[in-house]
Amino acid sequence: MKVLQSMFCIASVFLSLASAQGQVLATERAANGLPAGQTAGPNTPGGGVVVGRFFYATDAVWGLRNYQPADPNNGDPINTGTLVFNSANDGRSMGGTSLCFFFCHAGQVAYDGNQTVYITAYDQPKGQPGSVDLPGVWRATIDPVQGFISPSARLVPNAGLAGNQPTAIALGPDGNLYVGFLKNGNVVRIVNPALDPSSPSQIVQSVGTSPNGRPVRGLTFVGPDLYVASTGGLSVIRNAVSPACLGGCNGVLISDGFSGISHVGIASDGVNRLYMAIDGQGVWRYTIANGAMHLISTGGDDPNTGLPLGFAFVGGNSNLVMLDRLGNLWIGDDASDGHANFSGRIWYISAAALGTIL
Repeated sequence: MKVLQSMFCIASVFLSLASAQGQVLATERAANGLPAGQTAGPNTPGGGVVVGRFFYATDAVWGLRNYQPADPNNGDPINTGTLVFNSANDGRSMGGTSLCFFFCHAGQVAYDGNQTVYITAYDQPKGQPGSVDLPGVWRATIDPVQGFISPSARLVPNAGLAGNQPTAIALGPDGNLYVGFLKNGNVVRIVNPALDPSSPSQIVQSVGTSPNGRPVRGLTFVGPDLYVASTGGLSVIRNAVSPACLGGCNGVLISDGFSGISHVGIASDGVNRLYMAIDGQGVWRYTIANGAMHLISTGGDDPNTGLPLGFAFVGGNSNLVMLDRLGNLWIGDDASDGHANFSGRIWYISAAALGTIL
């Protein structure tokens, strides 16, 4: 028995070393003190989007924020260089301020690939004089040339979504939005999200729930199947876009080796691969066709000191995991576990680096 135990321990160490050697280092692109002397930074990044040459991330204090290149002469800010948290209300950000106009706490973002983004806002109304805090699901247009954001609508404002704190969102191949929540495991469908909210054709339908009703942290589609990252693990709602999915299409748990551990962020390549932030475990890739799991990264080096830094995902929130149009992976975390302002970080792994992990 001792021999078997020893062999098992050796095998475990070998597998751990193999995983560590197979991962890639993420590049820290935005943080407090990056570049040195920069004091502003993200606050628990929950989602992100790249439109044109502009990067945006949602924030647990400032809504949807624009990031500017630290070097204004950088002609390729999406792929290279330090990005600086844009704290100015210059029309390139949406939400924030002490009144949370229109919202402060924001989670995952859905993007139509053109100019339209959908933003989940999960904060509760402040109730203070002058507050215009309107959590829920928002639609906005981003100008890909200048980067300015035009808020256009809060979708289905009377459907009761805000009270459940929407934090996860995905745009389905049917053109409808699918939304998950911090307060429960419900998944709902917003039909005709591009219409004016006053249209009777824009409605909310129940789709189903995550396994055991565990709160949802992220959603992503691969074909008609909706993959759910929740506090209970990874699950899938098969053919979630079916018109027959009206409340009974519940998530089925996927055995990815991390069941029972919070999956706090998720993205897909739309074909066969999922990228997931797993609380305390780093970012992993799940290949749908064969069920294989590969460690992508557990962190990267501090650009100022060269010292290694590990990802610090916030278990109680959605965490940014997003693939941009070029296949680059963006990751967000928070070294304070969401307890301090400006302690969040934005990380980046290029498509080329991802391609080295077979």
